[in-house]
Formats: sequence, structure tokens, C-alpha cells
Amino acid sequence: MKDIKINSEKIQITENCYIYDDGSITSVDIDIAIWIEVNYCFIAKKTEKSVSYRRHITIAKDSIFHGTSIVIDSLDLQIISEIIWDNTRSNLDILTLATDNIQISVEGVAKVASPYRQVFTRVDQTNILIWKGSRVRWVPKLEINTDDIEGGHSCRIHRLGGESLFYLTSRGLTEQHAETLLLNSEILRHIKTIEPSIRESTCREIHTRLLKE
Repeated sequence: MKDIKINSEKIQITENCYIYDDGSITSVDIDIAIWIEVNYCFIAKKTEKSVSYRRHITIAKDSIFHGTSIVIDSLDLQIISEIIWDNTRSNLDILTLATDNIQISVEGVAKVASPYRQVFTRVDQTNILIWKGSRVRWVPKLEINTDDIEGGHSCRIHRLGGESLFYLTSRGLTEQHAETLLLNSEILRHIKTIEPSIRESTCREIHTRLLKE
């Protein structure tokens, strides 16, 4: 698969690819042509102040869109995944890592504007509250105008802990080590849409940013 970087406000995708989006451009429209499989990941680079981002992805006939995002800093993010033909699949999975005193607003939209047939669309968010004082606003939306569809949406908010943490510490891990393993598992799940050769370095970079926060 080709590796594509976001370098303009409008992008036409005509071949199978990985897309890594670091938020260098605040508003982007991505058009995915027919018979294409796209793996997309949005991880905004560190900024000194809160930024608003908008992404509108349209997916044409017989194409597949796998989208993920990891949100670390204070920002407003809207991602719209819109199916525009039959036999199309879209899945958007967003992870927010809420550190101390940050404010995050995320709107994930799964859209099917016409009565297309045999479509699948889903939008999910996992919010992990790492420290106190953070605020996360999540607005999942399904804008569906067809009954020949599978999909849905979900939102999960939790802290690192619970049964998984208890299990790992009962096997001899320190609490800090266990929390790192749990966090690493979520990060790796949400960077599976980037080019394999940079996944490990991206994971390390995210952990470094969290430690600095």
C-alpha cells in the first residue's frame, strides 16, 4: 500500500493506501474513489494552544475506509465519514487520552445521505482519563437515510484500572507497569491504520508526549 501525507485541503484517493494526518492543515476534504481500501489515522502534532480541526471523508462504491484517531492535547475535532454509494464500508474509531486540565471536544459523524444499499458504517470512541481535571466532550452522530445498513456507534469513558489492572498486578506486575501495558494496548489498537514501519516509533512518541504532560 502507498503511504500518503496530508499536504492540501482537498485530496483525491485513487489507490489503496495508508494516510497519516498530523493536523498540519486544519480543514481537509478527502474523496475516496471506487474499489479502494484506505487506512487513515489522525494524530495532531503538539500545539501551544487549542486548535479546531475538520475532516470530511467521502467513500465511493465498493470502497472500504478504516479510520482511527488519537487525541492527546486540548482541541476541537470533527470527523465526518460519508458513504456516497452502494456496497461501501466505513469504520471510525477514536481514542482520547485526557491528561491533566485539558479540554477535548470530538464530534464523530457517520453519514449516509441517500438510500444506498448494502452499506456498513460505525463510529466509536474510547476516552481514558489519565489524570484529574480534564474535560472530554463527545458527540457521536448517525445521519442515516437508508434502511439497508449495518453499523452503529458507542462511547466508553474510563480510567486505567478495574479488573484488568487487578489481574496484571496479581501476576506480579507493579501498578505503574500494568497501567503502561493497558495504555499501550489501546494505543497500538488505534495506530493499526498507519504504515507498519512507523507504528513502533509513533507509539513511543505518544508515550513521550503523555509523560511531558
